[in-house]
Amino acid sequence: MNTIPANDLKRHGISAIEKMLAHGPVHVIKRNQPVCVVLSEEEYRDLTHRARTVTTTPAHTVMEWFTLTPIGTSSKQELDQRLSSERKDWDAP
Repeated sequence: MNTIPANDLKRHGISAIEKMLAHGPVHVIKRNQPVCVVLSEEEYRDLTHRARTVTTTPAHTVMEWFTLTPIGTSSKQELDQRLSSERKDWDAP
């Protein structure tokens, strides 16, 4: 991981980060904890472009879920028994 202490950033300014950006994102560390990540403009553009192109629509609509063929091998009765026994354990002290 490419890191720089916050104090070094204060002392040396942006030039300290510019050198490190050639090797990827720079994690700024303050009190031994990462507080932010600095990206090059190119990496930032790529990241935001990918975020915009990710689909947010579900794979199936609710109606499509209802029409899907079940693929499990347990019968309804077996599932009900299994769930019933699990729920009994919830109430046990």
